Order: sequence, then C-alpha cells, then structure tokens
Amino acid sequence: MPRIAYLDYNATTPLDSRVLQAMLPCLQEEWGNPSSVHDWGQSARYAVEKARAQVADLVGVSDEHLIFTGTGSESICQVLHSVAKKWRGQSCHILTSAIEHPATLRSLEQLHQDGMIQYSTVLPEHSGWIDPKRVESMIRSDTRLISIMSANNETGIIQPLPEIAGLARSRGIAIHSDMVQSLGKINLRFDDLQLDFASFAAHKIYGPKGIGALAFREKGDLIPLLHGGGQEMGLRAGTENTAGIVGFGAAAALCREFLPEEATRITRLRDQFEEQLKKKIDGLHILGADQTRLPGTSCICFEALLGTYLVQDLAAEGIAISSGSACRVGESKPSHILLAMGIDPELARGAVRFSLGRFTTEDEILQAAELTRRAVLQLRQNPEKI
Repeated sequence: MPRIAYLDYNATTPLDSRVLQAMLPCLQEEWGNPSSVHDWGQSARYAVEKARAQVADLVGVSDEHLIFTGTGSESICQVLHSVAKKWRGQSCHILTSAIEHPATLRSLEQLHQDGMIQYSTVLPEHSGWIDPKRVESMIRSDTRLISIMSANNETGIIQPLPEIAGLARSRGIAIHSDMVQSLGKINLRFDDLQLDFASFAAHKIYGPKGIGALAFREKGDLIPLLHGGGQEMGLRAGTENTAGIVGFGAAAALCREFLPEEATRITRLRDQFEEQLKKKIDGLHILGADQTRLPGTSCICFEALLGTYLVQDLAAEGIAISSGSACRVGESKPSHILLAMGIDPELARGAVRFSLGRFTTEDEILQAAELTRRAVLQLRQNPEKI
C-alpha cells in the first residue's frame, strides 16, 4: 500500500529522529534502575530528573509537581479516582463536558456505576465551544471537581479553559484538564491557569508511546492507582520507563523551542488545505471554522457519504486520516462529540478528521486534496456506500 501523506497527527505522531537519538543511550548504556544507588542506577536517575524538568518547563509547573504515568489515559484516570476516593462516604459530584475523551467519560461512568460519584455533562454550543456560563449553571453544592479538556481531539476547537478554571477557583472547586491534545501546539501554562491537575502524553508531541504525565498542585490530593515500590514521589509504583521518560523530555524541549513558528506553519498549511477542498468539493462543512482551533486540525462533514468509507478509500491511496465517527464500517452511529454539538446525525455520518503536523509538506496537502476530491466523487456515485 502506498504512503503519500500522513494526516492523522491527532491520533499519534511519528517519533522525531532527535528524540530517538536522545533515547538511545538509555537503551544501550544508561539502562540501570533509577532507584538503585550504584552508578548505573544514578545515571538513569539523572536522566529521568532532567527529562522531568524538560516536561515541567513545557507544561508550566515546577519539577516536584509532575509525575510520569504509563499513558495520558492513566493520568486522567488517576485524577478522577483520587477525587472519588477523597470524598468517599460523602456526596461527590463531578462536572465535565459531553465532548471529552472516552478516558474521562468512561471512567466517570464506571465510578458512577460503582456508587462512588455522581456526574453531569455540559453540552457544548453548536459551534463546539463550551460556554462557561453553562458550566456555572450546572455547579452543585457537592461539586468537587470540574474536568474540561483544553482542546477537542476531534474538532480541534480550543476551549475557554482560563475562564472555566477561574470559575472553579472562585467556587473552591478543584479543576482538571485533559491537555493531551493541546500540549506543544498552543501555549497554555499550568501555573498561569492555576489548575489543580492536568494530563499529558508524549506520543502526541513526537515522543514515544507508553509514557504520560500528570501535573498537580497538591501532592496530598492524589491517590496512587498502582501500589508497590513508591516510585514517582510515592504516587505511581513501578520501575520508571527511563527511555520513554527521556524521550518525553526531549520531545518537550523541542516543542518549547519551536512552538510559535511550528504552529504558524501548520496553521497556514491547514488553511490552504481547507481552501483546496472547498474549491474542489461541494457539500462539505468544516466544523469549528469560525472558532479558534488547534493549528493542524480540520474536521469536515461531507454530505451524502459515510466517513468510514472515505477513510478506507483514502488509506488505499496512501492518505492517512481518521473517521469522525466512532462506528465500524457499515454502522451508522456518529461520534458522540458531533452529536453533542447538535450536528444532524446524517451529516455527522460523513465526518472525517484531517490532522497535520511537524512533517506535513505543501506537496502532501495538495496531493491529499486532489485524492480526497476523487474519493468523494466516487463514493457519492456508489449508492451502496452512501
């Protein structure tokens, strides 16, 4: 199968070669256990703490307020479980949005089924933007946590996190943000926002998979999900993934250095790509076009076709994108995010997400636009795939 353009950066990013080079010594030379007192162990410990400082610098938090986790999803789960356990035996209500990642929504549902919490979901505006006034109207006397993502993984719409965080602080409610998708793409700083918790993942910023991070204000507000040797300040047991952590640090340092110019270039390419599609294809709707979005994200609903078929046909042509639908091919249930936005279900079935990144070129987006035009035309002429 050919490989022409990878336009699925919101799903995961390629490992930057500079990150790989930073990781190699941890796999070949500095491979000791960071908890050991001998030279092998202390060399690994130094590498872990250097990386912690690099990630903390990008996130906007001091080193002692950041731990490493296995994934971004684990980081989210640890926050939600910590709040639920802290308020065990008392009424605990958690407020979130209807457009969160499944790591948030499914964890909350499980905690609810276990009888530990109650939770409510705020619907976004039709534009995909979460109105802080709606959040405020749903706060209860027993609301213990507000968890709102910084930017949506599907539409790329940047949420008014500063306003919502300020609202939470004014009410004495803890605030958490899933910042997995926005890290390294826009300049949001943990301390500036005065968050209580935030979750991150390395593989979204050209780092390795299998390593996440959790920033926190007060250590005492967190309860470990994993118990054992007391690593990560006693908050996450298990021998540290030194190579993964170092990769996260290297990736964070690159983002910190190049964020403004990279964001500008990727935004320009995305806008150019969307203009090409609008010229070539009728009956398309760019979600969040009038909102502030992440630089590389373009979620588009195509009329009179099923998005999952478009994903498959473009994959066969060497273009990697994702479907805006959570369904399998042949099913018709659209994404919960689009439905929450009030998008017509028939139109939402034709949603796909193009996401550009660091290594996307102008030639790639021009080829992708033309191949998308051909694929959409062919699908619309096939009644079995409408």
